[in-house]
Parts: sequence; structure tokens; C-alpha cells
Amino acid sequence: MKFIVFGLGNFGASLASKLVKLGHEVIGVDHRHETTEKWKDHITHVVTLDASSPEAMGTLPLKDVEAVIVAIGETPGIGIMVAALLRQLGVKRIISRVITPLQRTVLETMGIEEFADPESDSAERMAYRLDLKGVVTSYKITDEYRLIEVSVPAAFVGSKVSDIDFPGEYSILLVTMIRTIEEKNIFGVVHPVRQAMGLVGKDNIMNKEDSLLLFGEIGKLERFIEY
Repeated sequence: MKFIVFGLGNFGASLASKLVKLGHEVIGVDHRHETTEKWKDHITHVVTLDASSPEAMGTLPLKDVEAVIVAIGETPGIGIMVAALLRQLGVKRIISRVITPLQRTVLETMGIEEFADPESDSAERMAYRLDLKGVVTSYKITDEYRLIEVSVPAAFVGSKVSDIDFPGEYSILLVTMIRTIEEKNIFGVVHPVRQAMGLVGKDNIMNKEDSLLLFGEIGKLERFIEY
């Protein structure tokens, strides 16, 4: 898969280089030439440009990538500006680094739904999350096993939990389900809030908007996701 990472500070550079090690193509973008020079041998492509310039942004293959990650952390306002410009340019999946609750609220108001909090979201964990398509969150337990949150595969939407033999057929475990409800933020804008359902009963229905928290070997998890 292909990704663009804006901001090659500690978090952004670590994320970009980890994604490259996982076999993905990454364009790393920063406004500082010395920074792009530093990472040119670790990231597939590096570009020095002003991400707040619509003309400069137009030179990037923004619509040809799986996701664009705004990892700019020095100034929250710049991160918000870049995210807004990406929305204006029609980028479908934007993941924004957030520094303050207010920054997150403003981004939510703009329609941004995915966030990276470097205090709790290590670059390595986010790389593993992006490594598998459709994964919301991924935790590396060992080299072979992961705990992942994934959207309900289309084939299973509307099914009961008991309809799927997670341990028998797929050799994975369903830990819990996460359901999204809607709440209003301080600006009165409706935004999604996620709630874990605890121990899942066999009669629970898996809705399209739900996600599943699964544990298992990486290969077995991939097989379930691709079903």
C-alpha cells in the first residue's frame, strides 16, 4: 500500500520508516530540507514543500494513496490547516495527529474521524494498524500474534455472533465488540463516540457500523479480514 506522511519529526519519521520496513511505499513530506535529507535513505520518497500551500500540495499523488497522515506536532494550527486543505482536495482517508482536546474538536467539526495521539499511540502501533487493510487499531503482542480492532467484514454484517465459529473455523478469538453512537461536541456538531460492549453474547448482532476486537496469529487474522 502507499501512504503520505506530513511532518517528519520523531513521530512522523518513525511511522514512515516503520511502514517502509513493513513493505509499504511512503512519501515523507516536511518543510525543512535538512529533515528530508536526514530521512531520504529510510523512507521510499521524501519531499520538501510547504504543506499549507494548495499549489505545492497539488504536486503530490494525494488520491493514489491508502491514507494521508498529518503528523505535524509543533503547531496545532498548522496541522489543522493541512487537514482542512486535504479535505478540500478530496482526500478520502485522513489521520491527524492531535496535541490538545480543542484541536481534536475542531478537526471533528471538519469531518476528520481518525486521530493519532503520540502520547498513547506509538508510531510502531500505528504502523501495524495501517499494515492490515480495514484495521482500526492494532497491538503487537509478539512477532506472530496481534490484538486488532477491525470493521465487521461485509459478509458478516447482520449475523449473530453465534453464526461465526471464530476459534474453530478461523482460529482467532473475539474479545469484544465496539459500537459507535453519536454525540454533540461543544460546537453542537454531531460526532461519533465509541463504546465497548464488554462480554459479547451469542445473540448479539454485528452491525455495519460495529467493529470487532480480535486476537490471533497475523495470518489467521488476515484471512478473516479478507473473507
